[in-house]
Amino acid sequence: MRLEELKITYICRYVPGVNEILKSIHNGLEELGCTVQELNLTGKIPLLHNPYRHQGGNGPVYVRLNKLFSLIRDFQPDLILFGGGGLTFSAEDMAEIKQYCGIIGLTLSDPDVFPTVVNYASDYDFHTTNSMQALDMYREHQHDNIIFMPFAVDRRYFVPRDPVPQFQCDVAVIGHARPDRIALASRLTAEFDTLLYGKNWPDHTMGPVNGENWFRAAHSTTCLVNFPTTGAGYTNVKVGVFEATAAGKLLFTHYFDEMSRYFVYDKEIVGYRDEDDLIEKLRYYISHPAEADKVARAGQQRTRLEHTWEHRFADLFGKLDFDRFKGRKWA
Repeated sequence: MRLEELKITYICRYVPGVNEILKSIHNGLEELGCTVQELNLTGKIPLLHNPYRHQGGNGPVYVRLNKLFSLIRDFQPDLILFGGGGLTFSAEDMAEIKQYCGIIGLTLSDPDVFPTVVNYASDYDFHTTNSMQALDMYREHQHDNIIFMPFAVDRRYFVPRDPVPQFQCDVAVIGHARPDRIALASRLTAEFDTLLYGKNWPDHTMGPVNGENWFRAAHSTTCLVNFPTTGAGYTNVKVGVFEATAAGKLLFTHYFDEMSRYFVYDKEIVGYRDEDDLIEKLRYYISHPAEADKVARAGQQRTRLEHTWEHRFADLFGKLDFDRFKGRKWA
């Protein structure tokens, strides 16, 4: 099947302007040429059944098929795509809808949510994970329908924007405070013109930034510092890596093997081994703006060529065995 002929029902939950990754996924599907029916269930509690009160990407959070079936039937998708958030159908509803189309689940918070998602990931025709470590964990549980699909960006992130005075700085951190981040953030604010964006930072904070304010903040700094540790303590390649590089910013992150799948350290992004190494490299690149710009532009070009949702979904759909869906069709 030609990708531009694909019809996809995208079932998700997000607040526009707040959770941009889920909007970016929608945009990426359309940029690929797919026709998308978005069913955003934010605030539509009667359409969901959350028996375990799961949050933050954990599941299952059951979508009530009987409440949406007429909308889906009228659209007649080739695929239904669950956009993270632990969303899925019950076993009975999954069997019902598989008469008509394929079902794909996306998980965007692995490995942190693996302990709950592993219990139902095999119910989808295919299930994606954003983590190489989680991919191995699923396979250890004998799941053979798991596909690795890392984060990406949509085309909005490459659009140039002018700096905004209130957000201008040399160094920015866009992410919430955690105990393991406070000491380094304090060193950054003491050493450089630094702004911290997110919740619970003790000082030098602008608060959380979402939507257009994220773009204003990102485009008004020279350097962005990334923390690759997840809330559960895993080291992972996060979506902010691709967002920062797409915006043409010089990204600093720890050296770790998985990052090397996406960028060349010290040519497209800047790696650091510890706090002292980061401080030294920030001093260097802030005082050598031409070199900083060269690395940032190389990172942006790599992202443009390889790390968009358009590329991710083209790769994903290229891996799918669409023969599995033969015989499934709408009356």
